[in-house]
Amino acid sequence: MENSSRPAGAFSGETLSQSVYIHIPFCVRKCAYCDFTSFPGCEGRMGEYVDAVCREIDLSKTFFSEKDSGAEVSDSVDGFNEGKGQDNLSGTALRTIYFGGGTPSLLSPEMVEKILNTLREVFGISEACEITLEANPGTIDEEKLRAFKDAGVNRLSLGIQSLCDPVLKTLGRIHDSEAGKRAIEAAERAGFSNLSCDMMLGIPGQTMEDVRSTLQFFLDNKVPHVSLYSLILEEGTPMFETYQGDIEKFVSQEQDRAMYHEVVNTLKEHGFSHYEISNMSLPGYESRHNLMYWRAEEYYAFGLGAHYYLQGERGTHKAETVDEYIATLRKEDIRKEDIYEVEERISEEDQKKEFMMLGFRTGSGVKEQDFEERFGVKMDSAFAEEIRREQKAGLIEHIDGSYRLTDKGFDLANQVFSDYI
Repeated sequence: MENSSRPAGAFSGETLSQSVYIHIPFCVRKCAYCDFTSFPGCEGRMGEYVDAVCREIDLSKTFFSEKDSGAEVSDSVDGFNEGKGQDNLSGTALRTIYFGGGTPSLLSPEMVEKILNTLREVFGISEACEITLEANPGTIDEEKLRAFKDAGVNRLSLGIQSLCDPVLKTLGRIHDSEAGKRAIEAAERAGFSNLSCDMMLGIPGQTMEDVRSTLQFFLDNKVPHVSLYSLILEEGTPMFETYQGDIEKFVSQEQDRAMYHEVVNTLKEHGFSHYEISNMSLPGYESRHNLMYWRAEEYYAFGLGAHYYLQGERGTHKAETVDEYIATLRKEDIRKEDIYEVEERISEEDQKKEFMMLGFRTGSGVKEQDFEERFGVKMDSAFAEEIRREQKAGLIEHIDGSYRLTDKGFDLANQVFSDYI
C-alpha cells in the first residue's frame, strides 16, 4: 500500500481528529460472553456493507464540517456535494486506523484495501500510520495474513483469550488451542512484527497453570503486546445466564487478582511496560490507537455500532441491523441525523473529568502540563480535593510532574475513577 500525507481532494483546515475506528459487525458465531454489536450468519452481505462504509466515509466530508453539519447531501458527485464543507475539517493525515468487531478478519483483504483506499482519498494516511486489524484465529491462515499486510494492515490483534481447550470451550470460542498457536506462528511468518494477543482471566475452571502456559507461549514466540482482561458477565449473554450474573460465585476476586498479578509481574520480568491497566508491551509496541482514547482525543467512527467523538459531541449509529445500515447508506438524499444519533455533548467540566479518568488508566498517568495546556487551569486547583483524598488513600502518587496510580491504585482503580464520573 502506498501512503500519501495529503492526496488531492483530502480535507484541509482545522484538525478534528487523526484517528478512525471502523466497526465490522460480522462473526461466525457469537461468543458466550460477547455483547458487542455483531451478527453471525450475515457474511453474504459483507461486500454491500463495505460499500456502505465507504459511502459513509465520503459523506463525513459534509457531516462533520462545522459549517455544513446536518446539511442534506445529494448523489450528484459520488454521494456528496463537491467541495462542500471541505475547508473546515481535518487538516492532518490519519495517524491511526483500527478495524474492530465482530470479526474484521472475516473480510477479504480486497475489502479491507477498499476501505483503506477510501480513507486515503478522503483524509490522507500518514506514512507512519498504525493500521490495526482484529483477527480471530479460526478465520485466518498465513496466506490471508500476508494479503492483509499487502493491503496495508501493519498491526494485528489476535483474539487468543487462552491456549487451554477447556477454557476456550467455556468461552464459546470457535478456535481451539492449536489454532491459536498456529495463528501466532502464521502472523510471524507473514511479517507482522507488531502483534498483540488478547488474554482473558478469571474464567470459571481456569487454573493458574492455564494462565502460565498461555503466557509462556506468548513469550516463547516473542509476542510484543498483550492485552489482559478479566471476564465480565454482560446481561443478555449466555454466560450471564449460566453463571446467574454473579461471577464471584465461581471465581473469587482474589483468584482473579492473583492471575492478573501473575501476568503483570511475569511480563515485567521480561521487559514489558504496564502502560495501561489492561495492556502491556515491549518498548515501542504500545497501541497508538488505544493511547489516543486514553488521552481523551477525538476520533471518527464508521460502520454499524461504531461510536464517534467529534467537535465535543459523542454519538452512535442509529441502525440496529446490517440490513438497516446498508439501506440507509443507499438513500439518495441523506442527512446526518439519518445515520447518527447524538448521545451527549461534552461540557468543558466533563472534559476535564474525563481527561483525568482516562489518564489514570495509563502507566504514565495524568501530566500537569498536558492538563494546563488543554484547559488553561492547573490540575491542582481544578481537582484539589480529589487529588488529596486519593494520595491520602495511597491510590495515586506524584512523580515527575504527573499524577499516576500506585500499585495499590491499579487494583482499586475504580475508586479513583469514581471521583471523576
